[in-house]
Amino acid sequence: MKKMVSSIAASAILLGGILPVVDSAHAKDKFSEKKMTMTFDVISDIQGDLQDFDHVLQDINEENPKSEALIINGDITPRGYDFEYEAVQDVLDNNPHPENVWYSIGNHEFYVPKWKNPQTLAQSSWPNGTTEEELFDNFYQFSGEDKVYHQKEINGYPFLFLGTEKYMKYHDPKLWDEVYMSDEQLDWLKDNLKHYSKQDKNKPIFVFSHHVLPDSVSGSRQNPYKNDYLDVDKLLDILKDYPQVVFFSSHTHWDLNLPDWAGKKKVKGGDKRGFTVVNTAGIEKGWMSAGPDGGEKVTPDGGAFKQGLRLQVYGNDVVIQAYDYQHDKVIKKLSIRNGKIEQLPPDVQADDDDNVLVNATQYMEYAVGKQKNWRDFDPENPPTFPGNQVVYVRHKGEMNLEAGTPLMVKFKK
Repeated sequence: MKKMVSSIAASAILLGGILPVVDSAHAKDKFSEKKMTMTFDVISDIQGDLQDFDHVLQDINEENPKSEALIINGDITPRGYDFEYEAVQDVLDNNPHPENVWYSIGNHEFYVPKWKNPQTLAQSSWPNGTTEEELFDNFYQFSGEDKVYHQKEINGYPFLFLGTEKYMKYHDPKLWDEVYMSDEQLDWLKDNLKHYSKQDKNKPIFVFSHHVLPDSVSGSRQNPYKNDYLDVDKLLDILKDYPQVVFFSSHTHWDLNLPDWAGKKKVKGGDKRGFTVVNTAGIEKGWMSAGPDGGEKVTPDGGAFKQGLRLQVYGNDVVIQAYDYQHDKVIKKLSIRNGKIEQLPPDVQADDDDNVLVNATQYMEYAVGKQKNWRDFDPENPPTFPGNQVVYVRHKGEMNLEAGTPLMVKFKK
């Protein structure tokens, strides 16, 4: 076994205090010094991949047994048939899971009209005798809700769920999956944000919507994710004044390793801190950009891809873990405090036998000696650090997310 030298946390800004450079074996995570108020899990886009869903539930039970809620943020089913919802419920019934399981509606919940029968795709004869009302009723019967927008609460923490109130293809033949939100839903959101903000302006408010806000997280600057909402300005105008909002979006199945997996969405005229937006990745299959002109292709992991989020709440502070269920490991962590976010240091170590960094990935960057001249880490051609050297390593940032807090790693020989 290779000899591993302890990594050292450098300038980690945790809960407002600067952590001095100390041996990580003795360093204390200041979040862990506070009592955890709540923990819950967020996944999305099962889309019929019930075997992976089963795996995810087992993982949650083993790794986060105190989880108080599982949020499935849309695309619960591949098409929205009632028997597909029943199959999801069967997996839940046959596995331990958090007491609370709550749902957002996704675009795949409306795909029955594309099929003449469950075995025959027939888009040319859309909607194949299926009414819009049937699709909503299937979701309501499964979820126990009577609207696509609904509110839940745990220990005073609000969970607000948004969703389309129309499947637009029924109303305009030129449209498909675009999100329609009525004034009633928008007023409901506005009232809830105002209500909870008055109770405690620093307490996080968790908002869930299957679809992606433009210019927010991975994929949101390219087709087909630039115009998910029919009137996104109305939605953003409500969210812009609440930096305590943590907005979860799904739909893309894009990798949480990416340096734009989360970020601060800032809206002109709103709070200068913006509100936090986080990608939830997906369970069914991984997708990635097909190139600078947009479009998508399947990731190298393909159907084995399965990722989600694990949240830990400490009073008004939140830590979000990006979790890889395929490899059963935490990818990275994001902290939220007073409306500000920070990527926490990566889990990287020094191997003094081979003079290389262990656990570093292509989504990290490093600097030698001083925190200057940051370079991309290339796992195919990893740098070596012979002799006594200090190396800083951090998660990359992109779009609305800054590069993470560096970890200082000491090589010794």
